[in-house]
Amino acid sequence: MRVLAVILAVFLGIPSGVMAQTARELEQKASEAIEVWKEVQQMEQRWAREREQLLRQLDDLELERQRLLWRKRKLQAYISNIKAEIEELRRRLEEMGRINRELEPFLDETWERLSSFILQDLPFLREERRRRLRALREVLDSHDVPVAEKLRRVLEALKIEVDYGSNVEVTEEELDLPAGRRTVQVLRLGRIALFYRTLDGEEVGRFNPQRGRWERIPQGFSREIERAMDMALKRRAAELIKLPVGRIAP
Repeated sequence: MRVLAVILAVFLGIPSGVMAQTARELEQKASEAIEVWKEVQQMEQRWAREREQLLRQLDDLELERQRLLWRKRKLQAYISNIKAEIEELRRRLEEMGRINRELEPFLDETWERLSSFILQDLPFLREERRRRLRALREVLDSHDVPVAEKLRRVLEALKIEVDYGSNVEVTEEELDLPAGRRTVQVLRLGRIALFYRTLDGEEVGRFNPQRGRWERIPQGFSREIERAMDMALKRRAAELIKLPVGRIAP
């Protein structure tokens, strides 16, 4: 820098004293300029680092924004689904309430019809069937029993009564017969007919639904009734038999 100042002084005819002062000023200014340039460079580097950091932060914030938007959409979908489920549950509860209000009177009516049917039906297992009716009545009158359980018990009782119409059984009972009260074997053919046979086999008869009483039938049917009882008790293979299920000529 000083050499350059001397050369300029020679060519320009500048005095040496002035030239020396000028050289020092130029050197000082050049040093200051270099320092300023260094500071500027440092500031630019610092700004570049800060800019890079800010860009990374901006990218992170954008990712976080996208994640929050995704979560917001998810939560909105969840809330919408939950609202729909709540509405469906409310609708079902209202429907169940309506069904319960309508079902209980229907169950009471069904019990009345079942009770009337049993009273008018053939007189078999009467005590057992009456006990079942009483137990069912207690269930229907109980406030602690859910309607669903009441319905189940009514359907169960109906099924038992329906099954009576398709099975055959033999029981030992005491009956009020024309000759007095006797212990007999009773043969039930579904709901078609009821027959009895005394334990000694000396008397046979059937229940007359039109007259509502037990009546003696000809002794000639004793053997057929005995065979039918053996088949019902699985003591004999099934075969065709003739039993008086209709009117018997006198």
